[in-house]
Order: sequence, then C-alpha cells, then structure tokens
Amino acid sequence: MSDSRPNPAPARRGFIRIVGSSAVIAAAAPLLPACSAMPDAATEPWRLAGRGEDVRRRLLSWAILAPNPHNLQPWMVELPADGSIVLFADPTRTLPMTDPPSRQLTLGHGAFLELLSMAAAADGLRAEIEPFPAGEPGPERLDARPVARVRLLREGARPDPLFAQAGVRTTWKTPFAERAVGPEALAALVVAATRPGVVASGTQAPERVAALNDIMVRAWDIEQRTPRTWKESVDLTRVGAAEIARHRDGISLGGTMMEALRLAGQMTPEKAMDPGSSYFKAGLDRVRSWVPGTGTWLWLVTPAAGRVPQLEAGRAFLRLQLQAAALGLVTQPPSQVLQEYPEMRALQREFEARVGQREGEKVQMLVRVGHPTGQAVRSPRRALQDVVRG
Repeated sequence: MSDSRPNPAPARRGFIRIVGSSAVIAAAAPLLPACSAMPDAATEPWRLAGRGEDVRRRLLSWAILAPNPHNLQPWMVELPADGSIVLFADPTRTLPMTDPPSRQLTLGHGAFLELLSMAAAADGLRAEIEPFPAGEPGPERLDARPVARVRLLREGARPDPLFAQAGVRTTWKTPFAERAVGPEALAALVVAATRPGVVASGTQAPERVAALNDIMVRAWDIEQRTPRTWKESVDLTRVGAAEIARHRDGISLGGTMMEALRLAGQMTPEKAMDPGSSYFKAGLDRVRSWVPGTGTWLWLVTPAAGRVPQLEAGRAFLRLQLQAAALGLVTQPPSQVLQEYPEMRALQREFEARVGQREGEKVQMLVRVGHPTGQAVRSPRRALQDVVRG
C-alpha cells in the first residue's frame, strides 16, 4: 500500500544517471522555478486532520490519511442520522489488473478503520466496528454493500499511544540507510502488528533476507513486463505539481527535476510503456536499488477465507507503520508478489514456500523495514468532502 514519499533527491540523482540525457535536462531545467516535491494543496488534509466541530468529520479527517494501495484512497462514507459512520468501497477506484479480487483494496479499508478507531479513542469515544453489516462480499470483488458500520460510544474508550504517530507515519519508496535495524525493533514491530486473527512474523537472517530481496526484484519485473499490469500503475502516475494537485491521488513524481523531464517529453505515458525508453528502464532499476539496504522483512498472515481477515490485516499494517514511526524507522510494502493474476502465480508459490505459508492461510502483507535517509514527503490526499457522500 502506497503512501507518503521520501525526500526525492537521491531518487532524482539515480534517475538522471539512468535517463542519461543531460542536454535535455540542462535545456529544460532553467525554464522552471524551484519546485517542491509535493504541492501544498495536495497535502492540505494532513494539516487539517483533527479539526472541526462535527465529531464524525473530525475523526474521518484522520482516517483518510490511512495507507492504501497505489494511493487510490478507495473509500466512500455516508453519515446517517443515527450518528454512525458507514464505510463503502468506491467502485470507480479499483485495480482490476493487479488486484482483481479487491484484496488489497480491502486491506486499505482495514487501515482506514484502525486509524478511525484510534482517532475516536483519542477523542474519548469507542468505535464499535461492525464489518460488512449487509453481508460479506464473495472472493471475486467488493460490491455495493457497506464494508463496515461504525458506532461511536461514550464508554470504554482506551486511547492508544501509537496514535501520536498518525501525522508522521510514512511509506518509504527509496533505498534505506545502511544502518541495520536492531532485533529488538523487529520484535516490537511484530508485537504491534499481531492482533486477533493476524500473525506477524519477521526475519533478519541473511540467507532468508537475500531470498526475499530476490523475490521482490523478480516480482517487480513480472509486473512491469506484463503490459496490462504495468499500464495500471502508469495510468495512476502523476508527474509534476499541476497533475499532483489536480488528482491528489495515485503515484506522485514531483520536484524540479521531474518538471524538467516532463517539459522535455521524457515523462509521458508512452515513454513509460516503451521497453526501450529510459523511463521504462529506470522503473526496472528502481527496485534493484532497494536491495542492498533491505535487511529486515515482516509479513502478516491470516486465515485465507473471507474478507474480515483482510480488514484485520489492514488494521495490523497500520499499527506496524505507526510503531515503526515511533522507533524512528520507515516501512514499505512491495505488494507485487502477493498480487493475484496468472503471470505472478508461479513466483507467488515460491514465496509462500519461502515464508512457510500453510494450507488455509494467506500472507496478506509483505513489508520491508529500515532507517530513513532524509525527511519524508507526505503523500497527496483528496479533500474530506470528496469522500463523504450524501
């Protein structure tokens, strides 16, 4: 699930080397003022979180900051007269190529519900969450029925200290610092991500880490070299401040260098889909740059059947990210090997054997953990009024 982006300076330098078109860049860059990696308008919801007189909207202003796949923000909310909050999946925000059964989208809804619950507790309320109150969708996809109904009760609230990290939580998308994650930190992350129905496991064993790093690279290659799955990411890529501010979702590529490359015609969807282009090659090399600094992996396992375990895994992942932030760490979930389409299945079986997935179980999340190399840049978010309907 994608989210806040790190300071892009190291990534820019690597991209420039890959593109190798210094003349084009030199010609374009002087035409542009210095541009931030993320326009302020796109991150306004982060600054407004927790404000407002209406309690439900105040809690939702936190929930919309939850991590979610491809930063689709795939949720819609209704606010009935009975004071509850009803969460739905937005049918216009799906990933039919890489997430045909909507499993990853369901995880994103789980993260939303966990952050909503934590915000409620901090406000002196207990969020009573009823999953799929009109019936659970089948394994094919989410449907028009609500994902959850949340009732806010005035007794039994237990504030969670991890909520203090909600405004600084991030998903890291460039190489980690070379410093190793301590085993005590891994243990704390496992505890934070273990909840009813979710078992968290991890490894720092060099041989096992190397095998998972290799699987990560091969899974990315499969996704990028399969045109229909790669196009799904390309279509959700927002290049430059204007596109980021207009959409406020998807995969953001901002900053002065990205603006220069866009102006020079080097950052178009056509270039991204062309296997001979520098843009395409940069995508393939991007994940390989992650490997040297990835020395810690975690994965979340639930029962395989049903949607509720997927919600629970999303809630667990949100807690894992908050605990990482509390420890000064960052996380990133490379989801490619878990995606359910035919070209990925053989590698997925290899991965499942590597982590010891048993009959009747499902690895819902795979997460790499490390130390950041700079300041995080918050990911864009749609305005709250765009999420609440009716």
